[in-house]
Amino acid sequence: MCRRNPPGNPPLDPPGAVIRSVALRMVRRLADRPQPVSALTSVVHMVENDETELAMDDIGMLIQYFRFPVLRSEYEDLVHAARLLDSLDSLTDTGVERLVIDG
Repeated sequence: MCRRNPPGNPPLDPPGAVIRSVALRMVRRLADRPQPVSALTSVVHMVENDETELAMDDIGMLIQYFRFPVLRSEYEDLVHAARLLDSLDSLTDTGVERLVIDG
């Protein structure tokens, strides 16, 4: 079960909450791949430290670099967060859509 908001921190902004949720889902799904898990954990920390836009950029670059599959639901959530941040290029410039799988 994942917490909605890190303890002791103010509530996350809507795109931050979405990015954090997606990153945590990916961490659980990729548990057998320590490098992407470590990198995705840093995305969670960025969001928790009010660096949502940087986290959006970073998650797109991590997906591209490690080339791990992205579930369609994860991708749709990331697109939603990117639109809220007016930062869709974080996903399109890195070609994340090529790694989307159904599941």
